[in-house]
Amino acid sequence: MMNSDHFNALGYLEKTEVVLTGTFLADRITEDHYVRLYNVDQFYVEVFFNRTSRLIADFRAFEHTMFVLPYLDDLKVAV
Repeated sequence: MMNSDHFNALGYLEKTEVVLTGTFLADRITEDHYVRLYNVDQFYVEVFFNRTSRLIADFRAFEHTMFVLPYLDDLKVAV
């Protein structure tokens, strides 16, 4: 099983392949990027897309849930 440190050591293409095996959780928009959050194994990955080119600009993998907080603002829960 992969962890966030192992993911961060991968190259661009390998990171892309790993993210595609994950589960999409949420997205958000920043000034410069569209950001999509995925769950992969026991960690999370943010994929940053350039807002102009729509190409992947960066990845950020982490295990701590505090980095998930920016996504909670737009969370809608059905009751």
